[in-house]
Amino acid sequence: MAYPSEIYQEHFLTRLWKSIRSIRKNKINVYFVSGMCYNCKAFDKLILPYGYHKVYLEWTIPRKYESLKEYASEMARKIDTRHPFILVGYSFGGVIVQEMAKIITPRKIILISTFKSLKEAPAIFRFARATNIIEKVPDSFFTSSDFMTSVFNKLVYDLPNEELAKYMTVTDPTYIRWAARQIVNWLPDGHPIPHLYHIQGTKDQLFPFDKMDNIIPVPGGDHLMILKHAREISRIIDYILMKKE
Repeated sequence: MAYPSEIYQEHFLTRLWKSIRSIRKNKINVYFVSGMCYNCKAFDKLILPYGYHKVYLEWTIPRKYESLKEYASEMARKIDTRHPFILVGYSFGGVIVQEMAKIITPRKIILISTFKSLKEAPAIFRFARATNIIEKVPDSFFTSSDFMTSVFNKLVYDLPNEELAKYMTVTDPTYIRWAARQIVNWLPDGHPIPHLYHIQGTKDQLFPFDKMDNIIPVPGGDHLMILKHAREISRIIDYILMKKE
């Protein structure tokens, strides 16, 4: 015969388990798309608030002349649109999620270290478009992952090569040339995207902070701030996700 306290405990635990199952069942998926050449381990240090579930959308190798719209459509097929969801895009991933938002309807979109208008695009992109330089670069430039890591590190980042190499693993030459072509030639259509939030570091080496509009700043954050300022970015994401529209 159970004592009243034991009965209460059993009922309490049963109710608690049902509540947990309900919360788990109703968790909102947050889909992450990483930067050019980066796997989604780059997001590992980010922490989401309770009730939200990380889902990583890793890069796949595109067809040689696949359009950005086609690629975004294929990636969007991996998203469960039957339930509310969030999109998060870092750097080139930010371009992809903006294209995906033309096809599917996320509850919110979070951009990190990227751009959303022609005004915000760096001058080197305009130069690359005007000169068509991506098509003139020899294939050998895209074939060495060690070389690519070193180039990115010297020109943009400040991280030991062995540390950067953990994240910079998508180095198939077909993908790299395709991604470089897409990001420099992407022309935002200028139409506002509902419920879009843009987090940008004040020291970003690729997308100059002083060109940005309607952003949430991260003081001192550079282009790798998802690794170096993960705690602060997590707090901002927490605020965005919990904010009622």
